[in-house]
Formats: sequence, C-alpha cells, structure tokens
Amino acid sequence: MLMPQETNSEKVTRRMTKAARPVVDRAVWLDAARSILIEQGIDAVKVEPLASMLEISRSSFYWHFKNRQELLDALLEYWTEVNDRVLRSLVEPHESDPKGREQLARVRLRQLVILFIDERQFSSEFDMAIREWARKDDSVAKQVARIDRQRIAHLQKIFQDMGHSKPDSLIRAKILYFHQLGYYLTGIKESEAVRKRVAPRYLEVLSGIKL
Repeated sequence: MLMPQETNSEKVTRRMTKAARPVVDRAVWLDAARSILIEQGIDAVKVEPLASMLEISRSSFYWHFKNRQELLDALLEYWTEVNDRVLRSLVEPHESDPKGREQLARVRLRQLVILFIDERQFSSEFDMAIREWARKDDSVAKQVARIDRQRIAHLQKIFQDMGHSKPDSLIRAKILYFHQLGYYLTGIKESEAVRKRVAPRYLEVLSGIKL
C-alpha cells in the first residue's frame, strides 16, 4: 500500500519542528533569565533577549515554556529553591540530647555566616533582584514575604536550640536577618577577609553566647 505523499506544508512544518528542537535544557534558560533579571530587571526578561544571549533560535524556548509568564513563574520557583536550599539544610538535622542540639546550633550559626560571606551558594544579587521585582508585582511580593517568614523561622529555631526562649529567639532571628538584608541593600563593600574577621563578634552579640 502506498503512503500518501507529504504536502509542501507538512514538509515545512516538519523542518520547523526539527529546527526548533532544544539544544539547551530548561536550567540553561533559567540561568540566562536569572542573569538578565540581576543585570537589567524584570522588564528585560523576555524571550528575544534570552535567545540572543544564548545564541539560539527563540523557537527553542517553547520546548520548555508555554509563554513568558510560565518562565517568570519558574524563575521565582528557581529562586526559592536555589537560594534557600543550603539555609534549609542547616536546620533539618535534629538531636534528642539538649546539649547536642545546642552544640549543633552553634555549628549551624557559624555555617550560616560563612554562607552569607561566601555568596556562592546564596546569591545576594539574586535576592535583591527578586525584591526589586516584588515592588512591581503583588504576587511576587507575597512570595517574597512568605520566604522571609520561613527564613526567620529557620533562624529562630537555631537560637532556640542554643537555649534561648521562643520570643527571644524570634527577636534575635529578626535582627540577624534584617541586618543581613540591610547589608545587601546598602551595597557595603568589604573584603572577604574583613567580613570573616568581624563575623565572630557579630555572632556573639546576636546570639548572646561566645562562639
């Protein structure tokens, strides 16, 4: 039995489909969107600039995202996962012995400061770019507020494990968190060596315990 001959229209569609097959994965598009968000703001996060940055046909974008809004939703989710992953891991372990919890909390607090200073696993630029986006989008602002509450709760738990009361731990957590955000927002420039040198003193003041 002879197969029906392919029409010219079908041939063109087949060639376009083949040409549009992705040569980069979803994560690459998200990383590119993240870079543009940080450098130029949310209004610049569009398909054409992304495709130009990646030097790829814009049709490839639609293999991973239905439209720009789906990309923006994924970018916000990407932020909550990438920037919070290590922070969450610092509060996940539990110790049954109170002394064990206190010692572990001290270790976590030191690790937290290293995380903020290093900024390879927690990007302050990404955080600030998301917050700037939140000024223009109420739904993003709600997500940022939710993440802030979660982060403060994580910090509160660390202080509680160190032996502080729940109310006192909440205040210490807020002071530490708001101090760190203020540090990023004001754009203070200090060398990594200076930040590491003064960090222990900050921790002693904030925790009330000599670390």
